Amino acid sequence: MRLTDMNEFDAVIARAKPIIQTAVARHRTEGRPLTWRLIHSIEGEVLAELRSSKDLQPAYINLIKHSGVFNYPMNDDPVDFGKSSAIACAFSMIYDAFHRLH
Repeated sequence: MRLTDMNEFDAVIARAKPIIQTAVARHRTEGRPLTWRLIHSIEGEVLAELRSSKDLQPAYINLIKHSGVFNYPMNDDPVDFGKSSAIACAFSMIYDAFHRLH
């Protein structure tokens, strides 16, 4: 993986967007708020679907998931990133989609 090879990363992002939209729409119709537990669950769905695609490199898929560096909660509190400017890519995309559709 070359750090400057953004085409593969862009492909992961492009592929993730409709997966996120579908997952967010499904959970919104259930009337659920976006909680930490739910954002982790949606991220898991997205990553699983991306990994099932044989044409995407796992290293690039891993770039969008949250890392252990930031200790995001796993509870039923509403998602609140506060004033953080460092948000995992998948979490940011899920949060934006959830609030754009809401």
